[in-house]
Amino acid sequence: MTNRPAISPKEQDALRTWLKFLGTSNLVRKTLQSRLHAGYGVSLSRFDVLANLYRAPEGGVRLSELSKQLMVSNGNVTQVMTPLIKEGLVERKPCAQDARAATARLTDKGKALFESMATDHAKWVGEIFANLSSDEHKQIANLLDKLDQTKLSQD
Repeated sequence: MTNRPAISPKEQDALRTWLKFLGTSNLVRKTLQSRLHAGYGVSLSRFDVLANLYRAPEGGVRLSELSKQLMVSNGNVTQVMTPLIKEGLVERKPCAQDARAATARLTDKGKALFESMATDHAKWVGEIFANLSSDEHKQIANLLDKLDQTKLSQD
């Protein structure tokens, strides 16, 4: 006889939902990662950095702010940025307001590449979610918004 933790039916439902959500999220992520790599030789992490820099003000964004936007460490941003800088897609400069900080912005080459990738990315996401109706998209978004309003932000 094994000892099992006392898990309520509501907690069991939550665990099943979490596992389904995580599995589907991972599958979507892996699919997009594979397509970006096959089409552009770029990881999803690099795509995310380029996307955030594309939306940044013309002067660029502080690397510390970029790490907050991406919800990763400063070291992680530096690791992803280094090859982008070497490839001439991103430019890194000392911050004018704070010599200890640095800013990054896309080069013209980086903008052109990102715009091409973003077009394909949008198409791929559309294909992945093609079997959902407009109402189902709204329903999922509303359910995810409902999760955002829980205690997630308190941790």
